[in-house]
Amino acid sequence: MRRLRYFSRIVLCAATLSATVACDAVRAADPTAGFTILFDRGHPWRPPFSLQRVGSPTMARVERAAKTVPAAGLCLSARVSGQESTCTPVEFAPDQVRSQRIALAENVDEVVLLRRTPGQPDAEITRARLARPDLEADATAAADRLVNPVDLGAILPPTGWLLLGPDQTATIDVALLSRTSEPRPVEITAWFAEAPDRKLSQKATIEPGNRFQTSLKGLSPPIGCDRTTLQVTVVDASGTALWKKEIPAMLAIHPPKWPSFGATAALLRYDAPISVRDPATGKFSEISYDKAWQPDLRDVVVSFPSGARFVFWRGSSYIPFWAGLHNTGLCYEWAEHGPPMPPNAVDCVEPLMDKELRYGRVEIVQSTPARVHVRWSYQSTDFEYKVWGDAAVEDYYFYPDGFGTRVLTLKHEPKAEYELSELILLTAANTYPLSVVPLHTVDAIFLDGRKHEFLFPAPQPNNFQATDPVVYRIRLHSDEPMSAIYFNSRNAGPPFHVFGHFYDDGELVTPAYWGSHWPLARGNATGWKIDERVSLTPCHNSLMSWAQRRPHPLSTGLVPTLDALGRSQEMVIDQWAWLIGLTNADDAALVRCARSFAQPPGLTVSGATLELDSYVLQRRALRLQIQQPQVKISLEPSSACVHPVFELRDAPAALSRVTLDGQPLAAQQYAWDGHVLWLGVEIDKPATLELQFGTGQ
Repeated sequence: MRRLRYFSRIVLCAATLSATVACDAVRAADPTAGFTILFDRGHPWRPPFSLQRVGSPTMARVERAAKTVPAAGLCLSARVSGQESTCTPVEFAPDQVRSQRIALAENVDEVVLLRRTPGQPDAEITRARLARPDLEADATAAADRLVNPVDLGAILPPTGWLLLGPDQTATIDVALLSRTSEPRPVEITAWFAEAPDRKLSQKATIEPGNRFQTSLKGLSPPIGCDRTTLQVTVVDASGTALWKKEIPAMLAIHPPKWPSFGATAALLRYDAPISVRDPATGKFSEISYDKAWQPDLRDVVVSFPSGARFVFWRGSSYIPFWAGLHNTGLCYEWAEHGPPMPPNAVDCVEPLMDKELRYGRVEIVQSTPARVHVRWSYQSTDFEYKVWGDAAVEDYYFYPDGFGTRVLTLKHEPKAEYELSELILLTAANTYPLSVVPLHTVDAIFLDGRKHEFLFPAPQPNNFQATDPVVYRIRLHSDEPMSAIYFNSRNAGPPFHVFGHFYDDGELVTPAYWGSHWPLARGNATGWKIDERVSLTPCHNSLMSWAQRRPHPLSTGLVPTLDALGRSQEMVIDQWAWLIGLTNADDAALVRCARSFAQPPGLTVSGATLELDSYVLQRRALRLQIQQPQVKISLEPSSACVHPVFELRDAPAALSRVTLDGQPLAAQQYAWDGHVLWLGVEIDKPATLELQFGTGQ
């Protein structure tokens, strides 16, 4: 890993007036001694982040060469005008740790690495002077109000970029720290490059050694362009530029108009290029996002009245995820071939390797006021796009309440082993996981009301046990108001693996597994450490996996058929179904939803008959054949019947009246599409539902 590129963005440099402008780190004069001293603001993957780095303590980073064996008695002497103020022990353990950071007081101007042995004079190893800049500064920009990027037609825009809709303005936050001996008058100005005549400015006087932060609010975007840069400058009283920054800006001139509830084919916008690594040479290049796939392929967005968005994105190889309000996502995984691997497989065998979408396809099967059905079909491929004949179809059924089902049908060679479930957070480019992943990320909620909280970084060992079905609640972001839900009524047991955090040179840098090889980026195999692509591509954070610990399938069978390569052979066809959703419902409500999904109510009907398969868990639907214009359905819930769904065969198209225990339901309490009836009510005791078909009352 080339750490210097990471730190070039934040190190202090005497040659510039800003701590955030790229510059080479300050090094000791004698690197041949085996030790080097650099100065920075701390590991960039660790807090503080963004504006909070301005004015944070300077760190002296002592690095040892790879073959240097650290001796006992090392300490770093921090000095002020030649006088030692502190001397901090420097220890390199365990062996793989090659550097150590030590916070320095603001007035320290030199550090000396010593070998200090009792009864002997100090032995100086190396020293470095610390020349702090006269001015530290940074700026960030955000829209004046929070809007899901998907609602502006964008997906996972890089952190640090500005995304604005046509009715939004920009707020620019600026942090400064001056080290001059006298108060410093400055003027802070922000404007868009395409609208230089329209600026926001603020004058301020920065007191020496005091951190100053302010906001410039209400900057309108230029008209007629969809991308620009936001310019931010700090000048002194004479007009001399002290600092400047350019922030990329994406402007949504004509944002999409999603239905309140429905599935829509679209081309989601991503303005940065796709990072490409040549596996043979390791060299990086890039390709245009707009030209990365066949031109006829589209993304699919499922929209809900709650504001939830579920996305099938070309950049994620069509692997779907909840796209959160705070520019993160949550994915439930896919059918991934596990060990033993197919012969000659290179890296993992899974649909995320299908970067070019040679095999993956998505289709809107149904989108009505009552139900959305989207189908994703794929083959698991290896790093070199090889496939072996197995294939999968995932059907997603959604209802207006923000809940749905994931139905996986997998056709595979009899000896193949697959994993089906892993909870994975997606983050945008330039996002450090510790800045967005909440400490309290996952709850396991038992159906009797007990709860286990998973914390990340996860304490080891994990003592969670589950022999009964459990509802999992997953938080997408520290500030996200809604949580993703995952439940299987046939119980897969506890997660097989809760992913541990990554360390970089002895410092904890992620809350769980982190990878830059998916989504979007191409040419990287599965990795097990952080890398520079954090600034180049969206990344993923794996929280927990069930591996080959699969729930009991709803159906399974060994049948003679054709595999995905057209070969005639016996294949196993398995099917599973999970309850999924994005909701702000409390724990008790989630338990009721799970119980309702797992066990349908008893029914007594008149004017209709029950179908042979009268409850289809895959669609959480009760099925009836209509025989009369007036239908009466008596429901007897076992515990709760939450937002029931009815599939009504041979029903007239017009449904004129719906009553529950004699009370008419308002139009917003149900949805009807001529075949599917969804009720937005919760029934916890015996009740009578009456349906009147036809145009009359």
